[in-house]
Amino acid sequence: MLLKESSVLRRLPAVIEEKQLLILDSLRFTIDIIDYNYENIENRILRISEGKEDKKLPQLFHYVWSLLDNVRRFIMLYQVLATDNNYTLIQPIKYVNDSRNTYQHMEARIDESLIDNRQPFFGNLKWTYHDKLSSEAYRFMAISGILYGNPGKVDFVNFNEAMTIENIYLETVDKKQKTEINISQLYLDFKGVVQDLENGLEKKISEHNLELNNWTSRQDVIIKVKRTLPTENK
Repeated sequence: MLLKESSVLRRLPAVIEEKQLLILDSLRFTIDIIDYNYENIENRILRISEGKEDKKLPQLFHYVWSLLDNVRRFIMLYQVLATDNNYTLIQPIKYVNDSRNTYQHMEARIDESLIDNRQPFFGNLKWTYHDKLSSEAYRFMAISGILYGNPGKVDFVNFNEAMTIENIYLETVDKKQKTEINISQLYLDFKGVVQDLENGLEKKISEHNLELNNWTSRQDVIIKVKRTLPTENK
């Protein structure tokens, strides 16, 4: 879990300026979405690797592209905040932009993606699975559609009993060039950004002697409304 229940992002002071409060809470919500996406990516990849799930690739690619899209959304939201360090906090994850842009402008990249590179719209996923039973490392590739081109190079690694799933790569197209992004590393880099954000907020809150607030009753609420008809209309 990227954010603990005790995270400062879940207990923001009520006295901070409203715009800042809402942006920070939106960042908190985006972080939880990204965490949920990565958890589902790893779970589905593990099930595929163990032979427990086969043809549910649309769901897997949905989680991958949603993760990329929301990391980009996190960057854009953070850049709305007032900062005194030229937004250096988000520099470690800005490399997500190139791969994410393929997804955002997919309809404009038909020729370069499908024709020139013979690449499925949603790309290919590659990962290594370390099978504890056989003590072997297997390289998997998942194609988001019909395989009609070269699936690409397969790089094998040695078995590592300390790992189960290693190095999840998404191969896609950017500006007529094949490109890949390490989803596993992106998640780790994003985790570091989140920790830096929390540390920075805690420091500022301490410097200004602000009190953390319990938003539980007003955060991520569900509202249920019952319609009661007048007696004569029943």
